[in-house]
Amino acid sequence: MAIHSKQKMVDEKKRFKFMTPVRVIAVGFALIIFIGAFFLCLPIAHNDGRWFPFMDALFTSTSAVCVTGLIVVDTAAHFNLFGQMVILLLIQIGGLGVMTATTLLFLMMRKRITLKNRLMLQEALSQDRLQGIVLSIKIILTLTFVVELVGALVLMGSFIPAYGGYGVWVSIFISISAFCNAGFDILGVVGGSQFGSLTAFAQNAFVCLPVMALIIVGGIGFMVLIDIGDRLTKKKKHLSAHTKMVLVITAVLIAFGWIAYLVAEWNGVLKDMSVGGKILSALFQSVTPRTAGFETVSQAALTPVSYMLTLVLMFIGASPSSTGGGVKTTTLAVLLLTGIRTLQGERDVNIGKSKINVTLIKRAITIIMLAILIIMLNTMLVLIFEGNAHNQSVNVQKALFEVTSAFSTVGLTMGITPSLSVGSKIVLCLTMFIGRVGTLTIGFSIAKYKKINDKIEYTDAKIMIG
Repeated sequence: MAIHSKQKMVDEKKRFKFMTPVRVIAVGFALIIFIGAFFLCLPIAHNDGRWFPFMDALFTSTSAVCVTGLIVVDTAAHFNLFGQMVILLLIQIGGLGVMTATTLLFLMMRKRITLKNRLMLQEALSQDRLQGIVLSIKIILTLTFVVELVGALVLMGSFIPAYGGYGVWVSIFISISAFCNAGFDILGVVGGSQFGSLTAFAQNAFVCLPVMALIIVGGIGFMVLIDIGDRLTKKKKHLSAHTKMVLVITAVLIAFGWIAYLVAEWNGVLKDMSVGGKILSALFQSVTPRTAGFETVSQAALTPVSYMLTLVLMFIGASPSSTGGGVKTTTLAVLLLTGIRTLQGERDVNIGKSKINVTLIKRAITIIMLAILIIMLNTMLVLIFEGNAHNQSVNVQKALFEVTSAFSTVGLTMGITPSLSVGSKIVLCLTMFIGRVGTLTIGFSIAKYKKINDKIEYTDAKIMIG
């Protein structure tokens, strides 16, 4: 009996070692995607009462769970209330994260959060300690639902007068979609044009400003919001270095993008708007690539300067432990500081009175390197598939934009998504999945971690660079 019990413990230990937290997170996202695809295939999810092609259902589910917003069909025109509710639930799960959503379920069922669950939550929130992790989750859940509710109530002031009772559902849907940085909308029917996003409200500050606020709050990261809350309630005397970095980089990127778009598009895509409309639309265009996916102007009509700027902003994305994607603002900040300190001839990379760990710098470099490789490879794959399908609407510029948008879970498009071949859709599904779960998480879940003995120090390799 003792031998059997011991063998069971060994087997359990091996299973836990194989199903590491990063693997559970990756598998969890994949499982939710396929469950969502099944429900979106059903005739009861569609206005025409027909079965939906599995590939298109899988693409839509992936886009929703990965909070991207790329769509192959207009959400309002093709999905009925049940289908829209499925999509919104997938967006909410994807925005919170699989482990956070699972914790919510456990809390509702009054089940105990085990050590294994806590380790997974720690990994999902990119935290370095377990202490207070469940309390943080409770705060995140409360914060999420309060912000989304307030956002919906504010948007109702514009959408109810415009659409009547349907405006209530539109407000709820867009509020959740904006906070989760998803970019899905249900304005295709009432707005008068499919795939129109928020273009009908480009000069409406009562719609654009609340949506921008939701995008920014959802994109700066849950840990930053908790830190700000602790500072405001005087639980802490100072904001953390991470919070300060996120807030500064976010403000700089928004301000820079705002001015750049205003200058580049004043006589371009914004030329027919009022001065106030131009200022508002330029600000919205600066916010939405990081990484919301809503649009008030056509991305295909942007000037080359704005196109490049949008690519850069999409690539950077939001901040860690947020609802957004991209390589993250702090990754950019760490690399910029490393470059500056290197040029200054300094050995360490300091921020204030703290030093950035060399392991963190290595991770930042790895994230950027993997992101560039994935985007380049997948852009080439899309071009190959579309070339074989003789799709003349796809060129290098559009393919690169689409893949970058998918990787950074943005959802902005130059209008080629519905016409893509099955091969390209599969590539974009994988790209969205990698972008949402994270390159390091995917890498760690695949690679076999090798523990290095830090006491062994080798001689310097004589390699010339630069």
